[in-house]
Amino acid sequence: MKSLNPSCKLIGLLIPTLLLAALHHPLVNLVVFAVCLAVMLVSRVNGKLLAGAMVPVLLTALGMYSTGYHFHADSGLPINTAAQQLGDGAVWNGLIFGSRVLAFAGLGLLFVLTTDRIKLIRSLQQQLRLPPVFAYGLLAAWGMVPQMIREYRRTRAAFAARGIRVFPVAPALLKPLLVKSVRWSEELAIAMESKGFDGGRDRTRYDPMCLRAVDIAFPIVTSGLFLALYLLFR
Repeated sequence: MKSLNPSCKLIGLLIPTLLLAALHHPLVNLVVFAVCLAVMLVSRVNGKLLAGAMVPVLLTALGMYSTGYHFHADSGLPINTAAQQLGDGAVWNGLIFGSRVLAFAGLGLLFVLTTDRIKLIRSLQQQLRLPPVFAYGLLAAWGMVPQMIREYRRTRAAFAARGIRVFPVAPALLKPLLVKSVRWSEELAIAMESKGFDGGRDRTRYDPMCLRAVDIAFPIVTSGLFLALYLLFR
């Protein structure tokens, strides 16, 4: 998955997500989540990031299951559904809600944890014709993130050195960061303009993103598979 073209991967996961939103079958959602989890493990994603992301996902899925279990309408269930096989419409309704969280989270994590953000922006510019101005802006914003993190830690350390306890999102911490971010963005914009980074010229590409047969086949296969599932389980 990591070697796929990011734009093709985005399309190949976005269309199935839209089709999956129209389905209300827990088995399909659970299978999709299991497949996404298996693909992420095979792709050797960062285990710590995956485990950390799964904690809120599982808690949200559990909460949605509880919501669907306690707030359901038996009269709205069609006749001869799988809910009758489970013997409890509340359980079936809870599974629908909880499994949808897992399926959507699995597809989202599959894309996020197997895609390089820099290659994604370059692919959007080259394959999906993202205007260069937006591409330059996104790349510059990503470059500012580490500096913002360091400044946030310095500010917290300064408060700790004075014996002042503040919450992680306290205004006293965020105000200096906001002011410095605005100043950094202005300085970066001036520097980029002085170096000729504008969208009005054709430029050569330092890292061209080429399309391969497997890149083109991925969105076709995934969209076709989910379309078949949609027609089968709708």
